[in-house]
Amino acid sequence: MIVAQLSDIHANGSSERLDRLDKVLGWLRPMRPDAVIVSGDLAEDAYDRSYRAVRERLESLGCPYFVVPGNVDDHADMRQAFGERFDWTSDRLLNVLGEVGGFRFIGLDVTVEGAHHGDAGPRLEWLAAELARSDLPTLIFQHQHPFLTGIDGKDRNICFNGEGLAAVIEAAGDTVLALTCGHVHRPMFTRFAGRHATMAPSVTRANRLRLDGRESEIVDPPGLLLHHFAGGNLVSHVVMVD
Repeated sequence: MIVAQLSDIHANGSSERLDRLDKVLGWLRPMRPDAVIVSGDLAEDAYDRSYRAVRERLESLGCPYFVVPGNVDDHADMRQAFGERFDWTSDRLLNVLGEVGGFRFIGLDVTVEGAHHGDAGPRLEWLAAELARSDLPTLIFQHQHPFLTGIDGKDRNICFNGEGLAAVIEAAGDTVLALTCGHVHRPMFTRFAGRHATMAPSVTRANRLRLDGRESEIVDPPGLLLHHFAGGNLVSHVVMVD
């Protein structure tokens, strides 16, 4: 099972943002992923046109895909573009569920209206109920990170109620293999709730890496994660597309 993760496309009506997406998808096509997840911030302007352009490109891959909103997405326009596919009947919450080849995806809409941070709190009861429905191996994805990144200035916009989210995941036993997110525009790997936790690189321009007052130049090209599940084990690969 190969699951491709895109994040932070930030389509805005310009060709530049879609060109970066096309470059990433051009790399991805020969891998023939079994599924694609997009962990938020699909668009930031010209929403109707941007969502249609992103949807056309995702559908051209010929595999199931699942999306959740990020803090700059427009919920109403996103539901208009994708609502029929994901059975979204209101603008909030835009959670998604899916199963592909005995593997389950749960996408959490942890966005908070008008804010850059997220909040898992209002989603925890729903998540616990969904996790209890099946013992299929599960990947949870969302936009804002529930773990500290250590990047100067970025953790103020974390996903709140991370402890509650961790408790729900831990209560699910071995069902949840990993949690992954986007939001900070940098790839990273850590542990959360005792499990594999990742952040995908961005399709749009990366953020500068600032740690302990030290920082790098921005040189990162667009990228993605490939999650490979085999033999009960999940391995995540970073791919940067120059």
